[in-house]
Amino acid sequence: MPILDALQWNLLIFVLIFCRWAGMIMLTPVFGARGVPVMVRLGLALGLSLIIYPVLAPTVTPLAYGMLAYAAVLVKEVLIGLTFGFILNLITFVMLGAGEFIDFQLGFIMGSTVDPLFGNRSFIAGNFLMIMTSLILLATNTHHLVIAALVKSYTFVPINPIHIPNSSEFFIKILGQTIFLSLQVAMPIYGSLVIANVGVGLLAKVVPQLNLLNLFFPVKITFGLIMFYLTITLLGGEVAGVIEMTFGWLDELFRGWRQ
Repeated sequence: MPILDALQWNLLIFVLIFCRWAGMIMLTPVFGARGVPVMVRLGLALGLSLIIYPVLAPTVTPLAYGMLAYAAVLVKEVLIGLTFGFILNLITFVMLGAGEFIDFQLGFIMGSTVDPLFGNRSFIAGNFLMIMTSLILLATNTHHLVIAALVKSYTFVPINPIHIPNSSEFFIKILGQTIFLSLQVAMPIYGSLVIANVGVGLLAKVVPQLNLLNLFFPVKITFGLIMFYLTITLLGGEVAGVIEMTFGWLDELFRGWRQ
């Protein structure tokens, strides 16, 4: 009987660990994209849970007795994993938002289609920024930092007790900062296109005989693509800044949960 109790205890703890990792991977950039099969994501969560299980299992305090209490802890672990993945996925939202700002000025926003990879509207500039960001995340081994950060989360929010911290004000704040970061990433191109629009408007007033309507859009697109090319070298620094800001949010969230 003690052996069966020990097996049951270890199985329950492993399921709880798996729920947090699965919730995180389902929303994390690159691994959480719709183009990645669900079984691959679950297999990755299972593998990471197996690795971290021997470290975490001895630190878990006894759980409350009863299926209802265990179900509450299970839901809490899933919510913590989803919260973790959501904050990391703000990197995706920042880049997609920046791409939408750029496409709006270039006139590409009317040509947006549904992206099968992310399951939402796909903007040309946003899609390009997301691909570049995903490559930078993998090239800089940021996914290793993601794994380390989730392991650290057990220090601030252990598996037991059931308590789920309240952080509504924190999420309202970071959503506003996400929009600001999107505009900041897009500003070199977005600002230059706005200035070009003002210049064309002044030119149309000075020389009304010119048929600027037929010339404006191809020239504007060409100018926008040139600016995109000139500012692409800044993308690495901008992505690094967004990643640093995102991990700062995670650290702030963890410290708020610990209080």
